Amino acid sequence: MDDLCHVVCTSRLDCVRLVAGIFLDVSFCEELRGELLKHRKYVPVFERMVRSRDVVTQQLCLQTLEMIALTSSELLTVHPSFIPALLFSVLRTSDLQVKTIAGKLLLYFAENPKTIGELLDSEVDLKCALSSFVMSQDSILQCIASKILYSVVLSDREMLYDAGVMELVGTLRNNALDQQAWVLSDKIILMKNN
Repeated sequence: MDDLCHVVCTSRLDCVRLVAGIFLDVSFCEELRGELLKHRKYVPVFERMVRSRDVVTQQLCLQTLEMIALTSSELLTVHPSFIPALLFSVLRTSDLQVKTIAGKLLLYFAENPKTIGELLDSEVDLKCALSSFVMSQDSILQCIASKILYSVVLSDREMLYDAGVMELVGTLRNNALDQQAWVLSDKIILMKNN
């Protein structure tokens, strides 16, 4: 594992892509999946791959993190340092798969009472990422945005009075392609009006 991490930090893009694929393969083995993030020293390696300029590397790494989170979201959320890397990947890519998986991973942080505060600390990037989800013509991204916004508002009621957040919620409700996204955005508006 240490050798693979060294490759990510020192090698060419094609080698890093290969290592990202190896990590994804390892994540399919239930006994080994948890080991990928158990040691804190490997977390920066995954963050580096999430921030990669190579979309394939990003996809493979995000899929690996998703497999880990599906086993135990705590294995992911115990590392809130992933939040800036995930937001970075959402904001700098046009790749739908990268945005979708990164959004799903951000949702784990939004739904966890221990990490929602750290997600809110990334306010500017979070609003920009959510805006890209809301304005997309993708129902899954809109649904992810509605769930994150709902978690944010439940966690911090003052966000109901944040003009930027409420503008996103209103835009989402008016343009939702998914019923669940519309319902959650409507609930947020009703919370503010009550």
